[in-house]
Amino acid sequence: KGIEFSRGKPYFLYVGRLEKLKGIQTLIPVFRGYGKADLLIAGKGEYEGRVRELAEGADNIRFLGHLSRDRLGKLYEDAAALIVPSIAYEISTLVVFEAFREKTPVIVNDIGGLPELVEESGGGFVYGSERELLSAMDRILEEPGLRDELGRKGHEKYLEKWSAESHIGAYLGLIERLMLKNRSRGNRV
Repeated sequence: KGIEFSRGKPYFLYVGRLEKLKGIQTLIPVFRGYGKADLLIAGKGEYEGRVRELAEGADNIRFLGHLSRDRLGKLYEDAAALIVPSIAYEISTLVVFEAFREKTPVIVNDIGGLPELVEESGGGFVYGSERELLSAMDRILEEPGLRDELGRKGHEKYLEKWSAESHIGAYLGLIERLMLKNRSRGNRV
């Protein structure tokens, strides 16, 4: 894998707004003491100054700012996993689907609807404590083939259920069923 931002070292990725409710501040202490991988942070926000202060002196934490979709695609593709540390009750978040699109597993905080996406897809891990987060990170880095297996599962569910194509197919299928139902009742469409 070509990990251009991490000098050949594996990295985990955070993508999103840098706001307190997104939980990015909870990752900083974890990575301060984690020598196995870097944390790359893509995004901007009002909480950025505080997060940068927390990360000061940690050379395995890098801020990339706001990036284009193409650049993000490559980051997802090469990341060990996307970490979504949200401390708010989110139903879903686009970054999970972006990761699955690129066959990248996710590690999500056990709050809101995000754990359901992981459980339904089999595309990652859910954590409820720092110990569980570290365990998920270690497993992805140390178990041969696990990252690719989780990424494949997330990608398959994305294609089946969450991609634009799957939504359009479901919508057109519904229209067709309604038209057939109307015809069987003798109604004109």
